[in-house]
Amino acid sequence: MLIRRFLLLGCLAVFLAAMAAAPITAYGYSVVEDDVEVRLDYPLEMKIGTCSTITFWMKASHNLTDVTVVLTVYYHADSAANPVYSNTIVSESFVEAGWTNSKSIQICVPSGAADPYVRAELELRYKLNDTEKRLDYEWYMAIVRSLTYDELESKVESLQKSVNDLEDEVNQLQAQLDEKKQELDDLRSNYEALLSNYSSLLEKYHQIKSDFKALSEEYDELSDAYKSLEDRNQATIIDLEKLRTKYELLSKSYSDLEERYRSLLSDYESTLSELNTYKTMYLDLKSRHEDLLLRHNDLIAEAARLKQRISDLEEDYGALSQVYQSTLGESVLTKNLLFAQTAAVAAGLGIYALVSKKFLKKGRETVSQAPKEENSGKKVQKILSGRRITIPSEVASKLGLKEGDRVEIDYGNGEIVIKPLKEEQSSSGQSEGGGNGNQ
Repeated sequence: MLIRRFLLLGCLAVFLAAMAAAPITAYGYSVVEDDVEVRLDYPLEMKIGTCSTITFWMKASHNLTDVTVVLTVYYHADSAANPVYSNTIVSESFVEAGWTNSKSIQICVPSGAADPYVRAELELRYKLNDTEKRLDYEWYMAIVRSLTYDELESKVESLQKSVNDLEDEVNQLQAQLDEKKQELDDLRSNYEALLSNYSSLLEKYHQIKSDFKALSEEYDELSDAYKSLEDRNQATIIDLEKLRTKYELLSKSYSDLEERYRSLLSDYESTLSELNTYKTMYLDLKSRHEDLLLRHNDLIAEAARLKQRISDLEEDYGALSQVYQSTLGESVLTKNLLFAQTAAVAAGLGIYALVSKKFLKKGRETVSQAPKEENSGKKVQKILSGRRITIPSEVASKLGLKEGDRVEIDYGNGEIVIKPLKEEQSSSGQSEGGGNGNQ
């Protein structure tokens, strides 16, 4: 759907370029009779609220008397015809053969409804050899527009430049997004490897803990046996040597066990230190992941802003399309001219579609230039954890913000701009997008 919209903009730009390549700035109406010749030159199109110059020229082929020429120009708008000029432009009692007369007339078009037009009536009265004659002519003179073709062409060129700038910006953002996605994939891979190592170390730690518990139980049993032997040694002198020999053996075993216990305790402390190191690395990776996630959300917000700018461009295009549709009501000569120009547009459309196909994959929007409201006072806010900030209550009250509302975040020239995002604006943008898709 976005490709179709940009193709329509390109079609309109090619159409206006064709108009500029072969401009038609004036048009004329000629009358050639046996007795007189009359010609009026005037512009092909007139602008609402401006004045245009009409040139009148007349020539007499015979000697005429009581020559009178009356010109009346009507302004058609809202199904009504109002005269904007009505005057006797020639009044001569006698003219010779070959007599000529020329005059410039100012026609001012008032403000009115969209796409009106101007109609002219010319009345010639004279006498030839005492025979009174009257000639009446009526014709469509010119269409009246709020914008001329040159103004439309300038506006479309400006919009095309904005579209090209948006394409470059979106391509750069897409490249940055792909780079961040690759970095995120690498971090996930490293995180999985660390998690696997952590699981292995945890399993070893449980095994060592189980062995230590078994050794502790064995040590307790040996201690009990030692006490039993000591009691028996004190109770019977006869078994002293046997008990001493056994005691020495038990003491040696105890020393071995104690040395083994200390070795296991050292291994446990080393494993615990490594575990703490891995935990620190995990927290650092988690912090980086959250930072990348926030930047990813910022890029999504920037893509939404571009989409809103594209919706605004579509509104401007709709207005230009209405002006273009108005040309369909012009005279037969104007229609033939538009058909010839449309053929040139069709040829340019194919070329534009091939060139633009690989660039028009993502949504775009045009930022509407709205007047900035004067700040009532600056506020200093501290950035909280997760790079969060709090909007002051008096600012939120003034802008009508409440919990759950959406805002638009933009940045540029070292500044961050937070704007309320109205639901009506979002819904209207979606409605227009759907309408263009069905054309």
